[in-house]
Order: sequence, then C-alpha cells, then structure tokens
Amino acid sequence: MQISKVETLTPYEAGKIIGKNQEYIRAGLRVNRFNFGSAVPPKKEGGKWNYNIIKSKFLEYARDKR
Repeated sequence: MQISKVETLTPYEAGKIIGKNQEYIRAGLRVNRFNFGSAVPPKKEGGKWNYNIIKSKFLEYARDKR
C-alpha cells in the first residue's frame, strides 16, 4: 500500500484564502475551533507552536463558509 503525501497550508496561506489574518487561524487551531488541522504546543517554554493544516480539509471548510 502506497501512502501519498498530504498537502498542507501555512496559517498565512489559509488566512489569505478566507480573508483573515494568520493569527485568526493560529488562535482557532489552538482552541480546537477548526476541524481542518491542529496546533502542537512547544515542548519548552518560549518555544514555537507548530501548526498542521490539511489543505483538502481546509478547502472543504472554506467552501462551506461561502
């Protein structure tokens, strides 16, 4: 079985598509408001959050919001 690579978006790219800024996307992912991705907190204090936005799920979300 071959698993294909999942296409992802950055918070900036996702925000541009729906007319919001990237912090709107980041904040929503941090509180599990969206079903198209996830936010992973930093391992160390002061570290960076990581965001995983699945492109196909995000585009489905964006279509539903129109």
